[in-house]
Formats: sequence, C-alpha cells, structure tokens
Amino acid sequence: MTIKTLPPVARCVAAAYALLCLAHIALSDGGVQVAGWITKPMLMPVLAVFTWLAGRAAVERPALRLPLAGILFGGAGDTALMGEGIWFIVGMGCFAIGHLCYLAAMRQRGAHRGVRRATVAGYAVVWVVLLVLTWSGLGDLLVPVIAYSLLLVTMAVVASGLPRPGAIGGALFVISDGFIALSLANVQLLPHQSWIVMPTYVVAQFLLAVALLGGLPSREATRSTSAPSTTAP
Repeated sequence: MTIKTLPPVARCVAAAYALLCLAHIALSDGGVQVAGWITKPMLMPVLAVFTWLAGRAAVERPALRLPLAGILFGGAGDTALMGEGIWFIVGMGCFAIGHLCYLAAMRQRGAHRGVRRATVAGYAVVWVVLLVLTWSGLGDLLVPVIAYSLLLVTMAVVASGLPRPGAIGGALFVISDGFIALSLANVQLLPHQSWIVMPTYVVAQFLLAVALLGGLPSREATRSTSAPSTTAP
C-alpha cells in the first residue's frame, strides 16, 4: 500500500491525522493542557477512520476487525491515561488488549514466520535493560509494568516479521512506552525525554495500521480461494 494507491478520502483523513497529531504535540508541549485533553481522545478514532477507508475497498471487511480493534483499544487507553490513580492501570489494560488484537492480526498475515532469532535476542536485551533501570522505582506498578512490557515487546518482535513500516512501528511503540516506564520510575536518561513519547507513539500506530492493511487478504484473493474449482479431476 502506498499513498498513490489510497482512495482520495483516505488520503484526506491521513492528512487530518497528521495535523491532529502535530496540534496535540504542540499544545501539550506548550503547556496548553485543556486543548491537549481535547485532541488526545480524537487521535485513534481518526486513525481508525483512515484504516477503515483505506481498507474497505480492497479487502474483506471482517479482515479489518482486528486492526481496528487494536487501534480503538489504544484510543481507550489514551483517554484512560488522562486520569489518575487506577485509571493508569485501566489505560495499560486497554493497550494490552490492543496489542493482543495486533498480535492476532499479525498471525493472520503470517508475520510470526518472518521473525529472526537476532531480533528476538535484541528485544530480549532491551526488555531486561528496561526492567533493570526501572525495577527499584516502580513501586506498586512493578508487576503490571513487567506483564505489560513483556506483551509489548512480544508485539514488537512479531511486528518485525511484517513489511518495514510494521517493524519500525513496533520498535517505536517500545521506545514510546519505554520512556513512559522510565518516567514512572523517575529515571531520567535524556533531557525532556517525555517529549519523545507522543511523536513516537502516533507514528508507531500509523505504521502498524499501514503494515497490517498491506498484509490483509484482498477481495479478489478471497473470492478466488472460495470459488469452486472448475478443473476436472
């Protein structure tokens, strides 16, 4: 899937998503919290609309359900994370369900067959290093973060078997959530590291959506495999 092959209306929604992301990042980093609260819950619904419009003409609609569910659970997580206390756990749970949806969609595409051992080893090292850095500072969040981060890294590993946009999207998701974990543990690796979270996240979600769309069975392929054979035995 390329920009040229997208329906015009899907291109417009993709542009709207990009502008909304830029607006949210600029408003949030500029300290305009009220405006940021308005734009953040809109991000994933707009991306879901793009995914629907980009995929509905080319693929069977049931094949869109898992990618759309993953995106929308991410949107629910975005909204929950705007709260405090228990809402952080709720948000993490929403993202975890979203990752499970992505993993199921990737399995449909056969992405797991393209994963390399070196990639598994590399992500394992990243996961262990992240836990070492945050272990003492997470407090009551330690167990939920361990469980969620393992699922996140698993998603990124399997995403490495997708075309390049999906592999990059999985890696960016790990970077984004990794910096959230570091901030929760009061670990400062980089100046203004919180600024990294949203740009990497919104790009990750878009790239995963594009990669999953590209791997879905087309209407023509579905029809050809389901049509009865006319070849004589």
